[in-house]
Amino acid sequence: MGIKRYIRKVAKFVLSSSSTQHVTVEVARVESGSLLAGRRVIVTGGGRGLGFAIAERFASEGARVIVSGRNEETLRRACGKIGASASYMVADVRDVEHAPRFLDACEERLGGSADSLVCNAGVSLHEGHFSNVTVEGFDAQFETNVRGAFFLSKEFLERRLSAAEPSGSLLVVTSETGMQAYDTPYGMTKAAMDSFVRAASRRAYKRGVRVNAIAPGVTLSDMTAEYADASDGNLWRDCASGRTFLPEEVAEVALFLLSDASKCISGEVIHTNAGNHIKAFWDEAADE
Repeated sequence: MGIKRYIRKVAKFVLSSSSTQHVTVEVARVESGSLLAGRRVIVTGGGRGLGFAIAERFASEGARVIVSGRNEETLRRACGKIGASASYMVADVRDVEHAPRFLDACEERLGGSADSLVCNAGVSLHEGHFSNVTVEGFDAQFETNVRGAFFLSKEFLERRLSAAEPSGSLLVVTSETGMQAYDTPYGMTKAAMDSFVRAASRRAYKRGVRVNAIAPGVTLSDMTAEYADASDGNLWRDCASGRTFLPEEVAEVALFLLSDASKCISGEVIHTNAGNHIKAFWDEAADE
């Protein structure tokens, strides 16, 4: 028997005698208008801006949605615009000790376990330079963007992973700043949550729960009102992508990531900024 044939026979024997695990995969087919039919979703910071656009889009695809935030009147108006499939819960993500109580109240309102959580609530003080950062401003941004988001995500994941049949999705709204070098708190908080998303997915995905993030560029919202004015209808902006983005555009990506069409996606930070966070070698010579 030739040596090559002998090696093949030995390899075949070893492989055939090894223990194997069987994996069953169902390829999802989705139909517009019902991508999230029957889902129960919580969107923090859902009363306006990007959070509102996400909640509204989810509801249009069949989900029951809870929008949360600190201003009851803002939340009430948002639900009025979204319709009967939306309701609100006044809550502050910084109140981490009450995260379990908050989820209990949401699930009672939803009529069952929340299968998806969108951690969108966030704050940016736009200091521009590290010398402008105060202790109070630093703490305010980390308290909301990291501490609040982390402990609410933790509570949600523990519930989903302890279910009899674990399932669901956690979606964290971070920012393109998480991939850039930042010496002010906002970008630092987003980098921290990007890291959390990747690690949490490694713990959760095999057990049936997906964890992802979307990282918008400059998107028209209350947070960006100081420097992103498109009141004249012109979205042009002096940056690599060449423009400002609409909340509705980002909401479409969020919808995809919660739908069954993206079952194979987890642990990803999806940038919704047309690659503005990417530095090309010719950037510094662009004006030469």
